[in-house]
Amino acid sequence: MSTVREFPSVTLTNNSNLVQINTNDSNFSVVPGSVIFIAGDRPRVVTSGNTVNRTLTLAIAYTGNDIVEKSATLIPLGQNNALLSAITSLTEAQNGLAEAYGDGPGNVSEISFSMIVDPPTTATQWPTWTQVQGDINEVLPETATRFPDFSEVSGKVSIEQLPDDIDTDNKRTQALSPPVKQNLSLTHILSDYPTLKKTEVLPEDSPNNEPQIRYDDVRGLVHISLTDRWVTIPTVIGSRKFAIFQRGTIIRLNSAYSGGIKLRVYPMGNGGLGLPNNPTLANHQWHEYETTIPEETPLYKIGEFNSEYFEGIIDYVELDNSWATLDADRSYYRSLNGYFDVAFGTLKSPFRTFYQKADGYWYSEDITPQTPNYMGLSWTQDPNNYRNYSVNDADGSTDALRFFGDDYDDYSFEIILVVHSMNRHMAVTISNSAPNIVYEAEPYRFLTNAERIYFKRRNNGITGSMTVESIKIRIPVSEY
Repeated sequence: MSTVREFPSVTLTNNSNLVQINTNDSNFSVVPGSVIFIAGDRPRVVTSGNTVNRTLTLAIAYTGNDIVEKSATLIPLGQNNALLSAITSLTEAQNGLAEAYGDGPGNVSEISFSMIVDPPTTATQWPTWTQVQGDINEVLPETATRFPDFSEVSGKVSIEQLPDDIDTDNKRTQALSPPVKQNLSLTHILSDYPTLKKTEVLPEDSPNNEPQIRYDDVRGLVHISLTDRWVTIPTVIGSRKFAIFQRGTIIRLNSAYSGGIKLRVYPMGNGGLGLPNNPTLANHQWHEYETTIPEETPLYKIGEFNSEYFEGIIDYVELDNSWATLDADRSYYRSLNGYFDVAFGTLKSPFRTFYQKADGYWYSEDITPQTPNYMGLSWTQDPNNYRNYSVNDADGSTDALRFFGDDYDDYSFEIILVVHSMNRHMAVTISNSAPNIVYEAEPYRFLTNAERIYFKRRNNGITGSMTVESIKIRIPVSEY
């Protein structure tokens, strides 16, 4: 049989002379001396074929990497003895070359440099300076050794060289230079950042689209400009109501109570007096107080005990089987079976709204009275605005302005006071001491600590005008 045969898949391993046929293609009647080409490798001589084992036997064993499942072509060249002899000799020569100079049989990827006979001197050393030096102008074109003449670079720009956004049909655009992308200068970049300014008044002017931040360190407010108006950033992080027990305020129980009682309180004047069993507690601190009420002397009122009255805040009450947080403005608390009442005076809601700020304090709503508790002869209140006051040569120690009665003397306050004019130092509290002193005309934020608010001269008579912007009760946030 003398036709060329194609085998889609054969396998040949190192040091083997058997080509394994992996498919059902016939190897019947193989002509001895035929040549097989496997995976594009050089031709190899086949001496015989085995139809049972589906193998072909090579004249010389194959050496090299295993050939697995590759295609092969078998060409019947058995009658051409000269060609077969040449192929066999080529195989033997390649194997010998690999053994002597390469990496082993079948692989001649690299030959040692020492095996080369008489290599040129320039191939075995780095070049000398003499061999590489010379004048570069001798090899450069003449136009590369000078600046070009105008005639060499002038001319008409072709349409293909113009940017895509140039309308070549429009004569006007042809006269325009191509657009140049400009980077903003540092001045332009900085102008986009908002300007921080200190302010002492609420901004009412238009920002005119200018980015600004105005910080009011008296009131603790931050104002951000929009295009034509201002927005004040909220500084309140929470709000709630507290029940402030002034002297005589009580919770009257509908039935006598005996057993355990627990209270969270903030005394503001008489410590723990007025609480069950009259404990000793420090003023202006939060306390959790527990005691037991015996059956022999049951409890009928919370806020009064043995004719002593509690002054301050009662935040939480817990009995044996019930409890209540006093944070809702209502007169009756079902869980306590009790209601707000007064031992004397006029009954009114004890609840005030407080706002928590980031400094760790609660601030009440503004409680500036429309009518002050006392005003000296040298003081005048604006009839059209109860917050505005003026004083004319108030030189007596009692020629003063007092806003609240004795019940408030032990409260702590925040006062925002805008002084429009003042000829001498003015005291803000009855102690007549720093830091609660007005020195000149400007806005002030005063924090009083259990001291009567009492505007008066510090040394000599005072003359001036002012606006009481707000007076707020100030208490710390409870740690319980």
